Amino acid sequence: MSSELLEFVLHHIDDEWNRLLKDFIQFPPEAFQWQPDVNIHSVGWHVRHVIEWRYALVHVLLCGHTNAERLYCLGWENDPMVNELAANPGEWFEPKFSVQEDVVFADRVRAITTADIANLPPARWSEVKSFSWGTNRVLDESFEEARHSALHRGHIRELKKAFARRYATVGR
Repeated sequence: MSSELLEFVLHHIDDEWNRLLKDFIQFPPEAFQWQPDVNIHSVGWHVRHVIEWRYALVHVLLCGHTNAERLYCLGWENDPMVNELAANPGEWFEPKFSVQEDVVFADRVRAITTADIANLPPARWSEVKSFSWGTNRVLDESFEEARHSALHRGHIRELKKAFARRYATVGR
């Protein structure tokens, strides 16, 4: 892969990461951990999921490094490959991490995965990887991760609106 393409990839992944952080960094604890229903994840879960998924996908699955993190919010609770990485295989989990704890974790994962991507040998970008969700080149799967983050950022925004509506009507 050319240095221009690598710069393009890193720019867009970093841009999405900045957007995610901006969307959740000022949440109060009650809004961050609020669930509209017991079967709907909180903003805190979506945030943690995006961070953990980026780490699992880029660092472990694409780059082949050992998992050194306790991952609780990977989703894919029934997928055997994902369950091998999870600290709570097959379980629904609602995190109680604070916004600040997630910012610190996000910064650490961002540094790790940015270095992983930057250090991938150019030939690896066209390597094809198969997962239970599909088959993709490493380059394409890297972009899928950015789209995945944007999807969950949309969930975060909708939960923020639902929380505001819920608590605006409670005070009346």
